[in-house]
Amino acid sequence: MEKILFQLLSTEEQDHIHAASLELLETVGLAIMDAEALAILDGAGAKVDASKNRVRFSAGLIQSALENAPSELKLYGRDVAQVVHLREGSVYYSTSGYAVQVYDPATGKRREITQEDLALITRLADGLDQVDIYAVMGTPLDAPPETNDRYQLAIALENTSKHIWNTAYGKEGVEDALRLAEIIRGSREALRKYPLFTLDLTTLSPLQLDERQASTMVAGAKAGIPIGVSPGPIGGATSPVTLAGTLTQANAEFLGTLALIQATQPGTPVLYTQWTRSLDMAHGSVEMGGPEFSLLRIATAEMARYYHLPSRGGGLMTDAKAADAQMGAEKLLNCLMASLASLNVVAGVGQTDFINTVRLDQMLIDNEIISLVKRMTRGIKVTDETIALDIIQSIGPGGNYLTCDHTVREFRKELWFPKLFDRRIWSVWEADGAQDIAQRAGQKVAASKPTSPQLDEATHKAIWQVIQIADRRYGH
Repeated sequence: MEKILFQLLSTEEQDHIHAASLELLETVGLAIMDAEALAILDGAGAKVDASKNRVRFSAGLIQSALENAPSELKLYGRDVAQVVHLREGSVYYSTSGYAVQVYDPATGKRREITQEDLALITRLADGLDQVDIYAVMGTPLDAPPETNDRYQLAIALENTSKHIWNTAYGKEGVEDALRLAEIIRGSREALRKYPLFTLDLTTLSPLQLDERQASTMVAGAKAGIPIGVSPGPIGGATSPVTLAGTLTQANAEFLGTLALIQATQPGTPVLYTQWTRSLDMAHGSVEMGGPEFSLLRIATAEMARYYHLPSRGGGLMTDAKAADAQMGAEKLLNCLMASLASLNVVAGVGQTDFINTVRLDQMLIDNEIISLVKRMTRGIKVTDETIALDIIQSIGPGGNYLTCDHTVREFRKELWFPKLFDRRIWSVWEADGAQDIAQRAGQKVAASKPTSPQLDEATHKAIWQVIQIADRRYGH
């Protein structure tokens, strides 16, 4: 067996969750706080009570939305030859956001993220060989709050060549995002054909879409932009404390928003995404590093396959603050479980402290964790060549395999080689300063001069002109 695949929910359990979600949507529905979204759903056959902003969905409307949504999706970087193909069985890795603090290992302190910090973080992520997608990692607090989404996207466009995952603030935010991406692609048609960014949007649990999110979904669908819809109910706070209850509510929220997007523009690519998590009843914090979070990521992947949709979710999440054993255990557990479940996009590189803080050193450690997990999920290849019966017979009792042609030919394909984890003997490690992994990663960050393919001056000016015009709309 060359590919390991983990299975959690039975077909009957998936059917049960789906049926309960449909019942929720038909009897309770969603509160949607946007007039245009209500009108679109009314025209699509949903039961709309505009006076209460309430929409109820029939099973037929949900089924139609599922049939219209693409089952696979190609996302492109700045160079259209750089493709991420999301389909059943594929697993890719990404950063995630939107932290407001950054921890710098050079100072041992954390601070509020600035535009300069975000540019550095983006370049560092661009250079990580295991990261396939750049999801904007931070919210620069020295940018105007009304247009922060534009700053995030502009900084990403200038500092990474990878596909970008970013949000937008309402219809104007979507239009500005299109203008920015069109500067890189050259035309709106090329942008639709080769998506450069994915819209990252959420529901407001329980069972709501606020005006900003709903209007952004409608505008994004009209433009044909891929959309990741991320219900994030918190078990015990904004959803039932039981994992099945939280999963069902999030599933209903997703299906309702999927119906809105497909009613707006049939065929719009939508990723089944969940940030379902639980409330830590002892501390009142949101738990994102424990086993419950991992179980919900497996369920996310399985429900996405149930609906034949591409999927995304947190897979390198942690509640820890220090780059210590807790952080390593939580990130490895989350990443391994999500990968074994074939979640299409496993997100979270560099994020710590419940996604509040980016650690520059942890970005490198997470890159190493992904590399390790990729080797694990590849499993064991069993063929005549790998069993090597003839080699074992020829070496015989008491021999060794170090100089065998078979060893030379196969060892690089078979064995995992770390770039950051330490495998030296104690005395060598001690003589070299006895550093832990966080110290080694911090030194690499300090020594690095991360770069990314730079845009020409005319493109740079065009991008920031869009930002300036957006700022002026809000009096900045």
